[in-house]
Amino acid sequence: MKTPFSRRTVLRGAGVALFLPWLEALAPRVARAAAGSIPRRLLICAFPNGAPHDWWSTAPAFGTSVSGDAFQLPNVLTPFQPIKHKVMMVSRLGNYTWSNDGDKPTPSVEPSHARCMSAVTTCIDADEAARKAKLPLDSAVRSTTSVDQLIAQTLQGQTGLNSLQTGLGVKPGFFDYRSYAYNQVLSWKSPTEPLKRNVNPRVIFDTLVGSGNAQTPAELARLKAREKSVLDAVREDANRIKKRVSSRDQQVLDQYLTTVRSLELAADEVSATCRTLPAPNAVPEPPGPQQGLSQGQDGYDHELHANVMNDLITLAFECDRTRVVTHLLDDARSEFEYRNIPAADRTRVGLAYNAGSSLHYHGSQHGEGELADTTENGKYKIVKPSNRDFAAINAWMGRKVAELALKLDAIPEGDGTVLDHTTLVFLSEMRTHDHDAFDLPILIAGGNGVLKQNTHIAYDSVGNDRQLRDMWFTLMRHVFGMPVTSFGEDARGMANAELTEILA
Repeated sequence: MKTPFSRRTVLRGAGVALFLPWLEALAPRVARAAAGSIPRRLLICAFPNGAPHDWWSTAPAFGTSVSGDAFQLPNVLTPFQPIKHKVMMVSRLGNYTWSNDGDKPTPSVEPSHARCMSAVTTCIDADEAARKAKLPLDSAVRSTTSVDQLIAQTLQGQTGLNSLQTGLGVKPGFFDYRSYAYNQVLSWKSPTEPLKRNVNPRVIFDTLVGSGNAQTPAELARLKAREKSVLDAVREDANRIKKRVSSRDQQVLDQYLTTVRSLELAADEVSATCRTLPAPNAVPEPPGPQQGLSQGQDGYDHELHANVMNDLITLAFECDRTRVVTHLLDDARSEFEYRNIPAADRTRVGLAYNAGSSLHYHGSQHGEGELADTTENGKYKIVKPSNRDFAAINAWMGRKVAELALKLDAIPEGDGTVLDHTTLVFLSEMRTHDHDAFDLPILIAGGNGVLKQNTHIAYDSVGNDRQLRDMWFTLMRHVFGMPVTSFGEDARGMANAELTEILA
């Protein structure tokens, strides 16, 4: 082609800017071969309340690892099986050395839901940050710049959006006598700027494909008043571009526009039941603890909501609208009742299926189940197996993240797939029923060829374990090439050390 296209090429019309998918015309062969042309993305999918004992059922003994056929996924993670060769599990990492409530750091953190969630991407003590600022603990909003935002800063200007914060939490729980920001936020732009996750698919859809950089709220309102799809606004421009690209690119573009329209309709269907939720300002105060939607209320469908969010995240990466996404699968100490979990997920963990029965999230976390901090045969002793309600909720969340990973892996990109060029971290802020901040459940997929795959790495037992801050430190330095010298806090005064075991 004599007239090259820019990677930022968009379809425009009526104030709408719709970003294009990857086309051959957008990436000449020379550009594709250039060093550094492959994107590096971060996707953090966090779930609250820890995991059932099932998560560690296939973990190797302390200080060892298993790979290949010896690496087996536990029942709560079997939906990752099609991409197991691109997955790494990491066990026995803690996130507690920032807490110094006594004479030394302790893995038992209270109040745990707020403080542990606020620390999962920052690895500092938000309470201590508030004390230094001389602010009351029950209302202070203080932390530090989170790992995702540090990475987003290094990628600034490469995409239209520096980062995207999404989530599914529609019924928050008690806030642990802290600002609700700690229960509903993964991203901190600065010590005083929490970036709340947005649960409204329509808002995210408009951000990705309806607004671009040119559309104002007034223009969007006029477009909606005319009851037009964003595709109606850009159709003329799309037809012009189709005449200038190859037949293969024409097929890609047609498929993309079809996908956008179906996603637009799905976003509208979910958002119709989400409009009572807070508007996506900096950190708007919600109606209050334990308020919000329940499954089936006003037609709310949690499964549909999760599916549409997965599609939106996939679209954000596919069209290179952003390279950093944090996705909070539920609020810390959620009061949501998981009536939506289907038979397959329940039976996978041994729960007898009762259609529509309530699986209360926070209640099930504190139902039957206990893991010790003492060891037995190279693992932590199971004092009492986790109740099956808790396991079923965890299995459902594992399936939704696996489905998202599979969507990313189905999109060819350069020498691999979008998943290959994404570091997907699936983790919780605490261990399990006991609120402890050691042995966090962690799974990593993708990793730009820098991280080990098809393996399960276990570090040592509590007290001799490694810390989450070192994992983020390692990812920043090796996956994203950042010259960071430290991350997070350690009350013992210990410097960061790379987790060399996770590197390929």
